[in-house]
Amino acid sequence: MHRKIKTIPTLVAALIVVTASSGFAHNPGGKPDPMNASLESLKGAEFEQSFLQQMIQHHRSGIDMAKLASAQTKRTELRDFASKMIAMQQQEIEKMSGWLKSWYNASPKEVANEAANKEMKMHMSMFSGKRDADFDKAFLTMMPQHHHAGVEMAEQAEKKATHPELKEFAAKMATDQQNEIREMKVCAQAWFGPA
Repeated sequence: MHRKIKTIPTLVAALIVVTASSGFAHNPGGKPDPMNASLESLKGAEFEQSFLQQMIQHHRSGIDMAKLASAQTKRTELRDFASKMIAMQQQEIEKMSGWLKSWYNASPKEVANEAANKEMKMHMSMFSGKRDADFDKAFLTMMPQHHHAGVEMAEQAEKKATHPELKEFAAKMATDQQNEIREMKVCAQAWFGPA
């Protein structure tokens, strides 16, 4: 009996840690970003359609942010990174748009998630007037956060998508964006020192 009493607090503590870590997955304040939050309760075809629509919107906003690098940074490495990211995400948008059409006879919406669109407009305004090192710091702060939300969306698709090709696509996307997050962190540390 004494052994069971010790086990219960350990299980409760483990449950609290797991629950807290999932609740704080993207936003340190404990509130998931609007896209991940909207996908959490969906399943099957409804999940897939919403995922594709929202990931296309997410990629478009990432591309918009990356396009700023060509005019607002002097660092060739950052411009090259942004160009590579733009090309990859445009290809992924084309693939996702094709699946939307062939699987669900739908076209990408201009805005699939209004709350996320408002949030992204606020993030984009943070780049206003920033150039060179100021821009670089802002970009290397905001883009990893943006990617992190995309990784979490892709992880949901790995678990919940019904089409195997979408599961595979999402797994690759999560890995690619995690690699880009690491690359941006290395650049930030090399250029600006530890965070």
